[in-house]
Amino acid sequence: MNPFDKPQSSKLVLITDPFEKTPLDENLFDLVIRTSSANSAREDIASSVFNICMQISNDSPIVLVAHERSGTLLPGIGSGLRASYRKLIGYVFIDGNLPTPNPVAPPNAQLLEHYFDSIPLTEDWPNAPVLYIQTKKDSNIWVEQVKVRGWKLINDEISKALIEVRKLFSA
Repeated sequence: MNPFDKPQSSKLVLITDPFEKTPLDENLFDLVIRTSSANSAREDIASSVFNICMQISNDSPIVLVAHERSGTLLPGIGSGLRASYRKLIGYVFIDGNLPTPNPVAPPNAQLLEHYFDSIPLTEDWPNAPVLYIQTKKDSNIWVEQVKVRGWKLINDEISKALIEVRKLFSA
């Protein structure tokens, strides 16, 4: 790498929630990875890592952004990116479920089994700064955990919050 080259700007990569009824504006992100309810969580993680590595250059810093239930996939995707020698510099949850060491599916959660596929957390997770964007009141259960963990909380509409995220993670 040439020391006189301008550093790459961070790339916001959205991991979608296949069950989300109100999808986010994809133009706000540098790359959108669509997960599928037909795949297992492990398949979605492997596919996400592959697609990110194929579409973002090695020297670009990456910020993983999860919307709602796809938040449970971020530790696995992050581990895969680190194993691929990618510059993972942050995690962002948008009204999202946070990963837990032993996820337990709520009763009658057949549609949600995809997200409770026992993805083990690595001991060093989170291995980059974490932010949580809250736009809905029904994500208050996760906001309490964000506060306990000392992560940054942003209460704003998504487009404004992502401007702040880009500033915080600028290279």
